[in-house]
Amino acid sequence: MFYRQKILLSLVEIFGGKLSNTDLEKLLFLFCRTTQQNHYDFFPYKYGPFSFMSYYDKRKLTERGQLKDKEYFELNTSTSYLNKLKPKDRISLRSFFMHTFSLRGEALVRKVYLEYPRYIVKSKIVKNILTQEEYARASSSWNLETENTLFTIGYEGITIDQYLCQLLFNNINALVDIRKNPFSRKHGFSQSQLEKYMAKVGIEYYHLPELGISSNLRKGLNGRHSYEILFEYYASTILPEQGQAINEIKKLLSEHRRIALTCFEAEYNMCHRYKVAELLDSDPNLNISVHHI
Repeated sequence: MFYRQKILLSLVEIFGGKLSNTDLEKLLFLFCRTTQQNHYDFFPYKYGPFSFMSYYDKRKLTERGQLKDKEYFELNTSTSYLNKLKPKDRISLRSFFMHTFSLRGEALVRKVYLEYPRYIVKSKIVKNILTQEEYARASSSWNLETENTLFTIGYEGITIDQYLCQLLFNNINALVDIRKNPFSRKHGFSQSQLEKYMAKVGIEYYHLPELGISSNLRKGLNGRHSYEILFEYYASTILPEQGQAINEIKKLLSEHRRIALTCFEAEYNMCHRYKVAELLDSDPNLNISVHHI
């Protein structure tokens, strides 16, 4: 069992063994923020901060019989998961419970909305939760920029929730996957999963495999210098043959204004995506900013 799953089960346990979906999400979010530990990451969604991984874990824990197969989160065992936590996390969770045990429903949602306004930019109920003055104050923290911008992003070392958060915090409207083979063992990043998650948060997904680098060209790479040689080869030999794909990105920039190129590597300069961005940035007919996130 992943440690984060023990945290989730312990949270349900300490709050009486059963929590509604909304209460679980908001309490889990507050606990992670209060302790400054990202057991789970969150992104702005329809009802405030949300974690797809928490629901992925819910399915797994239900399959194992640790949660009941219900709409909400309810323990299906007498095992104490709280006792399985590290001492410092057990103490933190008990302290958190003492400060929030009476918070449920709208009062809990309201607390989250007031304290973490960046996470409510996509909320469908925000105007029902906050007063006009509170809404005005909260919305001043939102990134609503529409400047024509090309972003690049890698998913190495982050969860799907953290990945989505970066896209949404930057008000990105379309994602362009430039992996040759868009498969990943990491949950959320194979093409079908990634496309599904993009649709859920309102971001268009496109795949341009012709801009990828074949796996055989990556074999035997060792150190930054070997990568630099590969990327120079890519820029001088492969990219010039991909005019149609580059024009497709230009079209997407025109349509969506804020788009992101994505691949695996966390460091943009260790990934071919920065060569694609470099090429587009050098086009005198394109008036864009480039940001690597």
